[in-house]
Amino acid sequence: MDEFKLNLYDKEVFVFTPNGDLHKLPKGATALDFAFSIHSALGCKCVGAKVNGKNMTLKYVLNNGDEVEVLTSPTQKPSPAWLHIVTTSKAKTKIRQALKEVEFKDAEMGREAIIRRFKNWKIELDDGKISRLAKKKGFTTVSDFYQEIAHENLDMHVVRDAYLDLDKPTITEFSELRKADSFSKDI
Repeated sequence: MDEFKLNLYDKEVFVFTPNGDLHKLPKGATALDFAFSIHSALGCKCVGAKVNGKNMTLKYVLNNGDEVEVLTSPTQKPSPAWLHIVTTSKAKTKIRQALKEVEFKDAEMGREAIIRRFKNWKIELDDGKISRLAKKKGFTTVSDFYQEIAHENLDMHVVRDAYLDLDKPTITEFSELRKADSFSKDI
């Protein structure tokens, strides 16, 4: 009977908060999983854990009976690498959701930055041209383009020049225009 009881719980880990609250997690769960099991906002700000009074990393694999205190920082943001640290589906879902929110905010910041700069330069911003420019520069989405601007990975002067160059005909377009012009003169 004792062996049956032990096997019944071999796929779960029971850990405690500093207040003595019991939390059940799957075996192999990490300190980061624990943080997300308490609250997603706590997980997103987690920088480590104090397990049984000792500082541990996010990767620390929890054991039965551990007392876990989550350590946070207001500047901490979720990282894509966290998806390889956690084992619970709740934590993975919350991390993916937080990463998408960060990407969205970065894209909005990039869009606002380009709008301000173009306004200062007295250039009218056309979303269609921005979309063409993003594709021309090799970005799969305009959002990726805006994120690179927000992260200051793109020089705004280069972006401005490339944006203005979209209106200029390329060499092949120019030669086709000359051919069409000479053809119309022959008629």
